[in-house]
Amino acid sequence: MAIYSECDRRQIDELCATWRTNSLLGDASLLHPDEFPSCWSDAELSELNRKFWGNLLEGEEGGGSFESKWELQLADATIEVKLLAAECLLIYYLITAGVGPDRKLDMINKTIGPDHPELHVTSGSTAYNALNSWIANPGLYFNTRQDIHVGYLMDLALRLKKVSREERVSLLHDNPWGFVQFAEDGERQSDSMRHIVCHLLYPEYFERIASSKHKNLVLKAFGDLDSSGPEAGEDERLFSIRQTLKQRLPGWDEQRRDYYHPDLEPIWRPMTSRDDSASMDPAFGLEFKKQVVFYGPPGTGKTYRAGLLAESVIRTAALQRWGVGTYFDDVAAVDRAVAEHVTRLQMHPSYGYAEFMVGLRLDADGGTSYRLGALPRLVARMRAERHEMGERALPHVLILDEINRTDLSAMFGEAFSAMERDKRDVEVDLFAEGDDGEPIRFAIPPDLYIIGTMNEIDQSVEALDFAMRRRFFWFATPYEEEDLYTIWQAQWTEQSVTVDWHTALPQLQGLAACISRLNARIAELADLGPEYALGASMFGELPYFIGHEWRTKRQGRRAGRYLWDAKGKPLAPLRSLWALSIQPVLAQYLAGSDRRAEQLAELERLLMARPTS
Repeated sequence: MAIYSECDRRQIDELCATWRTNSLLGDASLLHPDEFPSCWSDAELSELNRKFWGNLLEGEEGGGSFESKWELQLADATIEVKLLAAECLLIYYLITAGVGPDRKLDMINKTIGPDHPELHVTSGSTAYNALNSWIANPGLYFNTRQDIHVGYLMDLALRLKKVSREERVSLLHDNPWGFVQFAEDGERQSDSMRHIVCHLLYPEYFERIASSKHKNLVLKAFGDLDSSGPEAGEDERLFSIRQTLKQRLPGWDEQRRDYYHPDLEPIWRPMTSRDDSASMDPAFGLEFKKQVVFYGPPGTGKTYRAGLLAESVIRTAALQRWGVGTYFDDVAAVDRAVAEHVTRLQMHPSYGYAEFMVGLRLDADGGTSYRLGALPRLVARMRAERHEMGERALPHVLILDEINRTDLSAMFGEAFSAMERDKRDVEVDLFAEGDDGEPIRFAIPPDLYIIGTMNEIDQSVEALDFAMRRRFFWFATPYEEEDLYTIWQAQWTEQSVTVDWHTALPQLQGLAACISRLNARIAELADLGPEYALGASMFGELPYFIGHEWRTKRQGRRAGRYLWDAKGKPLAPLRSLWALSIQPVLAQYLAGSDRRAEQLAELERLLMARPTS
């Protein structure tokens, strides 16, 4: 079973069971079944779909926001259609921790409208309690593209109404794999909402995972535990893996077997990215190419992502080569293996062939001899481990930080060609002799992976040797708004901020919009450009500033004014963030500009001015 979340989800599951029975199998309203017995009928769903899909508002049309467009699309709708629309929103909101309960409630009741307050979701109801809980955090895309996800939900419901009752009963009772196939067949799709609806209706069979990329990464990491057969689909394979975990880890409860639990997440999740294409994920790229590079502006988490990817490689191999029992019986041994099998080297202009491959060293008697550099020593260690442990030996990951600060082609020397995946384990002669007078021979093992990081500001990707570049897959690591919330929420806990996270979230979302606006302008400036965008980690001190401001205050914590006051004036935490974290960096970037003061003032306004919508 996959029924787990950090919160008490019983009210959510109860509501979804009612939705299945009363609204999808029947036609009744989820919130008011007696008053509106036909709210989810074919006719009402057709009308709602017509108002939404037949009147799509793109871009800045209709005010630009989902809320303003939604209001226009439903402006002349009957109360039955408005209630149906509100209930679609309710189902959409059940999963997510990324939207606060007050915002969920406000949007649902606004959709029903002010003329029918008796139909609003009220305190103490099952729906109210469900909205105050959540199941997962499906990410920024899910929370910001309500139109796509809610639109998919209403289309799926309408398609269900078009089939016979017998087929509908079959799809909604004890036929999870038939239901997921039906959910995939519609013309209008949202992968995230499809995964969520499957979990809400069949939580025993489908994981609480909204991302196709995450599902593929889990399958990659735990694939050896799958016994479902070659014809099984993605979710059937995940179900099979879960059954295997239950059998082999009988002492674990559902919480510990959850893929987002600290015991399992490091095995499969090397990084977070907005791109939901598994083929573009660095974990898959590294497996094929053997070498990848993360490049982008400072502060976008390149080194952090490299470390997560390296850890995932080692943990996945340990799980597969040692077996589930051994892996989880001695987690401390796995942690040591991760530390021992990841090597980090900081590149700099003085680091070259002699340090990395082989070089002459003075002996104690004043003579010289060749000494192996970092890479051959690492390879020798891997060879010894393979001899001792056989198939249980784990791969190694070499992280080269800031690879463009040295001449990478010269540093690799003869090993340049040995990096390629089809040249692994093929020996080459180094321009050095061993103690026996023979050339030192060297080969790169197939299970040595190399991860590089590079700041574009230091040197552009195009400036590197082309032959070297083609030996890597290159993954851009731009500023991503979603990373802000990950960093802020972690710091919120670490700094023990007394302000409630969900209360502060609306202003944090406003600041995130300001940061995106700021980076867009930085990309446009002739003196800067996209490579000078400010990474999310540069704004990571914000929770500290908020916590410091509110540490001794007892009143006003729920007022929601932590970054701007009621008139939009920036408050102390935001001013501190600018003065201590952001302004010094931008001033250095603009040091050679004739318009430095003017541009700094403009960028300050973009960050500090509260968004109007």
